[in-house]
Amino acid sequence: MAVTAQQALGIGRRPLRVGRIRYGLWWLDQSTAGVRSRMRAVAGGAAVAGRELRWATELSVRATVAQLDHARPGPWSDRRLLLCATVLAVVALAVALLLGFGVARWVMTASDSLPFAAAGALAVGLVLLPLVYLVFASKRGGH
Repeated sequence: MAVTAQQALGIGRRPLRVGRIRYGLWWLDQSTAGVRSRMRAVAGGAAVAGRELRWATELSVRATVAQLDHARPGPWSDRRLLLCATVLAVVALAVALLLGFGVARWVMTASDSLPFAAAGALAVGLVLLPLVYLVFASKRGGH
C-alpha cells in the first residue's frame, strides 16, 4: 500500500508516493518535533548552567590558591601549639580507631567493608593535611 503526500515546496502537483515505513518515520518525526525542541532548550539551559558552575568553581579555586600563597603564619604561643597538637592527636586517634575497626572487618572477609577501609584511608590523609600545612607554611615564611 502506498500513501500519497504532497511535496513540501509545492513544485509539481504530482503526489509523492511514499511507503509505509517512510511514512511512519515521517509521522514519528512530526509528532515528536515539539518534545525534541523542548529537550534541546532544556539541554541548552543545562549546558549554560554547567559552564557557569565550572567558571565559578575555577574562580573559587584560583582565589583559594592565591589566599593560601599569600598566607604568612605568625609565631604561635606555647599554649596554642599545645592545643593544636592535642586536637590533632585526638582526631588522629579517632581516625585510627575507625580505620582499625574497618580493617578488622575487612580481614574477617566481610564483603561490604572495603569501602569503609578506603574511606578511613582518605580520612587519615585529610587529618594529616593540616599538619603538613603547619610544617611547610612555617618554613616558607622564613625566606
